[in-house]
Amino acid sequence: MMQDERNKVVMEKLKKSLLFRMVAINPNSSSIINSSIVSSFIDNRFPQVFKSFDAPTHPPYQLMIKKAMKELNEEYGSTEEAISGFIRSEYGEDLPCAHATILHIQLRKLCMAGKLGFKKGKYVLDFENNEAKMTLKSYKKKKMKQTRI
Repeated sequence: MMQDERNKVVMEKLKKSLLFRMVAINPNSSSIINSSIVSSFIDNRFPQVFKSFDAPTHPPYQLMIKKAMKELNEEYGSTEEAISGFIRSEYGEDLPCAHATILHIQLRKLCMAGKLGFKKGKYVLDFENNEAKMTLKSYKKKKMKQTRI
């Protein structure tokens, strides 16, 4: 399927979903919401709001994080800011608007899965040797202290 055709299909599904939700919120206005005026307004505005629905060309965050940490090669681990800076320099234009939030969530998931260690505000890959292994409970405590300050 060509990209333009795919965009049309996605836009149509998005439009139907929006109209369905609008009717669900206010069932009494279904005749207005389903009118051609509202439909044409949505058709005109969607392309301005959603430029395209391209899949990202960057690798998954887990791979980008590991590459960043290996390339940065900091002895005591890397901060979230350093990892983010490296990823931005490598994949800048293709990153989503919510890059910082996604990165934070992915770092947390990797810590909880035991693939990364976290100690004193730094993430480490080889945490067995650096004794930076952090349990889920201690990770949450650390984050709670940081948010209270």
